[in-house]
Parts: sequence; C-alpha cells; structure tokens
Amino acid sequence: MLRSFDPFPTFAAANTVDYDVVRTEDGVTLLVDVPGVDPASVDLTIDNRSLTLRAERSATLPEGATVTTRRRRSGAIVHSFHLGAQLDADRLSADVHNGVLTITIPTAESAKPRKIEVGVGAGVSELPESDAA
Repeated sequence: MLRSFDPFPTFAAANTVDYDVVRTEDGVTLLVDVPGVDPASVDLTIDNRSLTLRAERSATLPEGATVTTRRRRSGAIVHSFHLGAQLDADRLSADVHNGVLTITIPTAESAKPRKIEVGVGAGVSELPESDAA
C-alpha cells in the first residue's frame, strides 16, 4: 500500500511581513519584504501616527494542479507601524522594487538639530545685588 507522506506538515502561520528599520540623520527607512505581491495591491494609510500596510499575495496554480505541500503564504497581508512625533508623515514616500517595499519617512524639521544664535548685549548687563551677606 502506498501512503502519502508530507515531510512538511501544515501549520497555521500568520501573514506577517519581514522588515528592517534603518535610521539615518535624514529620517527612517522601512524595508519590507513583499515577494510575490502585486505592487498595485499595496495600500499604505496613515491614521493618527499609525502607518498601516495592506497588500495581497495571490497563489496561482496551473489548471487541474493539486497542492501537496503549501509553504508559501498567500492572502491578505496587514501590518501596522507606529510613527514617532519626530517623523514627518506628510512627506512619506514608498516604492516597490524586486519584492522589497521601501518606505522613507523623513525627520520632521522641528526634530532636527539646529543652531541657536546667541545675541550680544541684548540681555541684563548687571546682576542685582544679593541681600545675603
């Protein structure tokens, strides 16, 4: 008798994404792996400093084919990232290339280091005398 044996048993895996967060002096870049995702299905939304990624990875099979082992994820992908106040979400940009979604979020101008000009002669010229003697 011949029995079918699956060396890779099915397990329930969430449709999560692998990603890296890279910080530079200009801001933050998210590198999100989205292999097999149609770039047209990628949807990014920002709501109250929360960036949400939604995409769809479809599993297409030849007609009449039967899956004997499924290790590739398919279906909806949803992931949220919290954006700190130091990031300028209004200037966010995104691009997909070779299965990697690159999301660039610049640092807000108010959060960047800046030089403070120090005036000369505009302040108090003499300190008041102290009564503690």
